[in-house]
Amino acid sequence: MQAILDATERLIHRAGHTSFTASELAHEADMSIGRVYYWFPDIPSVVAALADRSAHRMAEVFGGAITGQEKVTTPLLLKRAMAALCQYIDENPSTVALCLADNHQGPGRVLFEQMTEQSRSLVADRVPGISEEEVDFVARTAVGLTLGMLHGYLAPGAHKRLIEQELVYALSAWLYARYPPPNDFSWREVRRAVRPVRPSRTNFDESDVVYAAMAPEFLTLPED
Repeated sequence: MQAILDATERLIHRAGHTSFTASELAHEADMSIGRVYYWFPDIPSVVAALADRSAHRMAEVFGGAITGQEKVTTPLLLKRAMAALCQYIDENPSTVALCLADNHQGPGRVLFEQMTEQSRSLVADRVPGISEEEVDFVARTAVGLTLGMLHGYLAPGAHKRLIEQELVYALSAWLYARYPPPNDFSWREVRRAVRPVRPSRTNFDESDVVYAAMAPEFLTLPED
């Protein structure tokens, strides 16, 4: 069964969508169509099983990267979380296509919802007094931005580390603009075009800076 799911992973990664035939899957898995149907009644069932397997794996990898990080500032947490997520996508290349299938309503919805739930926990922890509706809205927006920016992450010739770095920068900048600490200058600048929403908490012990991907400080990159 795992060989069938592995073959499905490769097919979805190459095609960028979840539509393929049983014949294509059998050829990719190097087995007969009858063997495929022995394990699964139809192709949607295969894709659903792959999505479930991916969700389980992501829970371990991505969840492990954000657990116990309550004292880490949001930019540093995002650097660690996106590094783990990108490594996960390297090893499970159908992830983004699954999540985006049928506008998050397809078989990869379980993956999208899992990413959203993990994002909810982070937002709720870092922004005191935030409502559940706002937590959900911000979490879904963050996941949408992440998947959108990672859409071409595995494309031939893609600069993976640049995409990863810019993703961290975009999320960090957006969340900081929305939830700056209470002593940030943006609260005093009443004519500031982009206004904050509510303050974040401030009791963080470990911090780091985030540069945009093409900033001078980040132009020397390791090989992919």
